[in-house]
Amino acid sequence: MDLYLIDGNSYYYRAFHAIRGLTNSKGLPTNAIYGFTSMVFKIIREKKPDALAIAFDSKGPTERHKLYDQYKAQRPETPEGLIVQIPHIKEIISAFRIPAFEIPGIEADDIICTIAKKAAAQGARVFILSGDKDMMQVVGGGINIYDPMKDIAIGGKDVFERFGLSPKRLPEFMALTGDVSDNIPGVKGIGEKTAKELLADAGSLDELITHPEKIKNDRLRKMISESIEVIKLSRVLAEIDMDVSLEIDLKTLTVQEPDWPELLRLFTEFEFRNMIKLIPSLGREARGQYHTITERKELAGFLGLK
Repeated sequence: MDLYLIDGNSYYYRAFHAIRGLTNSKGLPTNAIYGFTSMVFKIIREKKPDALAIAFDSKGPTERHKLYDQYKAQRPETPEGLIVQIPHIKEIISAFRIPAFEIPGIEADDIICTIAKKAAAQGARVFILSGDKDMMQVVGGGINIYDPMKDIAIGGKDVFERFGLSPKRLPEFMALTGDVSDNIPGVKGIGEKTAKELLADAGSLDELITHPEKIKNDRLRKMISESIEVIKLSRVLAEIDMDVSLEIDLKTLTVQEPDWPELLRLFTEFEFRNMIKLIPSLGREARGQYHTITERKELAGFLGLK
């Protein structure tokens, strides 16, 4: 069984910024809705997954925010043009009959990785759609990161080639380099190359911070010695919780036939004419929601014109 897991927040942000100036005739911004829906269609039609699920961040602080009040603090407020589209994106997901997960105080990353680990343990091949680097720590054992833009799957070997570490040790790497996207501090002045060298020489992050005196370079030895607590905090912030309290039954994640009449209604409201063409004729005719308009007056009413 192939299970695809989508980081909802990551992809509706990506869609919002990738497509500009798209609105319906009523002035509702639809760029994020359109981009997100296109991605879902692409995955279903081209990858033909056996199972599919989406996770979202919830509002309010998480445990990471409680540990470090500057966690993700640098991120700008969600644009109003995106905020108004999010409920409609969730309507689309519901019409596709795709299970969606959102747990108060829990980040989407933690939900996705928990589902991935439990699904892989049940024999599923898992592909995670996310643009977040920290998600790579769950890779391995049948779990991959999938990039739909490049159509590539990132596995454990790819992670090792990039970071010089196994995926599960990625938080050690991020504890030194930090992470700009999540505002994880790390050690100022240490980049990827230096982090690789330090961890390779020490063998582990614990060894590095327990015995910084073994670092040969005077400048680096001073930087690490003075940053022990920041390094420890950064590692905790970077570690994904893969044991969220969540029961997973793969049968409940299997791909279902979408609610085509509902998708027709939504696509008509958003004026996604090319997507309407993708709806089977059965969906268009169901429940009296589709018929041919032959009168000018009726057409004007349909378009909301006086």
